[in-house]
Amino acid sequence: MSLMGIDIGTTGTKAIVFNEDGEIIASRYQEYNLIFPKPGWVEFDTKSQWEKILNVLESVNNDENVKKDPVTALSVSTFGEGFTPVDKKGQIIYNTIYSTDARSTKELEYILSYYSPKQLFELTGYPPGFICPLNKILWLKKNKPEIYNKTERFLFTDELLYHMLGIKDTYINYALASRTLFFDIRKKVWVEEILSHFDIDVNLFSKPIESGIEIGKVDNKVAKKLGFVKDVSVVSGCHDQPCAAFGVGAVSGGIAADGMGTVECVTLCSEEALTTEEMLKNNFCLQVHALKDKYVTLAYNLSAGSVVKWYKDIFLNGDSDKIREISKSLSFIPTRLFSLPYFSATGTPYLDPISKGSIIGLDLGTKKEEIFKAIVESLVFEICFNVELLQKSGLFVKQLRASGGGSKSDFELLLKASLLNTPILRMDIAEAGCLGTMILAGVGTKKFTLKEAIERFIKIKDVFEPNKEIKEKYLGKFEKYKKIYSLVSQLY
Repeated sequence: MSLMGIDIGTTGTKAIVFNEDGEIIASRYQEYNLIFPKPGWVEFDTKSQWEKILNVLESVNNDENVKKDPVTALSVSTFGEGFTPVDKKGQIIYNTIYSTDARSTKELEYILSYYSPKQLFELTGYPPGFICPLNKILWLKKNKPEIYNKTERFLFTDELLYHMLGIKDTYINYALASRTLFFDIRKKVWVEEILSHFDIDVNLFSKPIESGIEIGKVDNKVAKKLGFVKDVSVVSGCHDQPCAAFGVGAVSGGIAADGMGTVECVTLCSEEALTTEEMLKNNFCLQVHALKDKYVTLAYNLSAGSVVKWYKDIFLNGDSDKIREISKSLSFIPTRLFSLPYFSATGTPYLDPISKGSIIGLDLGTKKEEIFKAIVESLVFEICFNVELLQKSGLFVKQLRASGGGSKSDFELLLKASLLNTPILRMDIAEAGCLGTMILAGVGTKKFTLKEAIERFIKIKDVFEPNKEIKEKYLGKFEKYKKIYSLVSQLY
């Protein structure tokens, strides 16, 4: 018995196959790029993207270890908000519009002329903003009527995978539905009143369902093409951030995952459906967790790993070994520079699609290593600032559990733990999303219980305790950092 966990991310897709003991027996990854057809537009070249995603599945299935222990079930985590129109024949008829796409600001204004932010937030748990699918669907309806009128179903990315695997009745998981601005966060159903108000047919969307529910089998023809054995169960997945939180054991109140990937996101588990005024003020959502009857709140920086990649490409000609070398040499002495890491719009608390990244304090003596360190400092500051705001919004964070590529940096984890005065645990697997989806696949097919999975598969590698001396060195710079956005944002 082996289980496949799939993570469809912003810059690439990874598929990992685990054996029944939770050990990785094979892994594959392939990158793809976002495209920017016009200023403010952010899309995937969807057909090309899915060729690569399916290639990942085929490749991992053809691994010799997987052939000896074929996959019996799979599940998936995906980036949020992106949706794709398909027609009656199931063909993709327009590119996937990505989260940070800012083309629908006028449609957002139109929505807010009928519903106040407070009304929408208290009902859907989602602070209205430029990333919301509702306004983007309205944009498509107004500006691309030939596409909208041909659309049989808007498929979010998890549903699009089910569709590609030959499942006729697609479903959307509660966590991903929570990102739309028209999902009732407590009743867990589409808000038909909102959709009908804007003349959008509720039947354009799949039925919402819990994560971890078996929804069908991979179609035989598709299975043969992708190297699956017959009767592979497909289990409903989750939005990537709560899924990664699930994968690191953030399943009780006050425990938060720190997913340090392309986007860095702190995902805080809570026991109740809390929607406070401070949460709305700071654009903190309430979202259904991968775990039944639990919720999460997200605090995030949309430009985290992507800023590091930008630095690597611009200053180091894409040399990954060189950037690892620089990262290991970082010391706890603040740089002279300040950086604002908003290279692709801001995340919480501002949700500003216009603000730009900045590097401030450059002079003729500045070296590229100092620029890198300033960027890393800013990534830490941004998340610490967000966690402070979570606390002020009534959401208590007692522990952070780090995973993802950025969690390999001791410097980042220790600086963060020190500034927050909160322990940070580095988990024993970098790919928490794939681990979380593997657990969903196993629970959904009754290979093991959730309790058994947490005990067997979720392991801690290192613990970073707060350091008072480091905090004292950096506290002054951190306080100055919080003031930069209000100054720089006036320029744009």
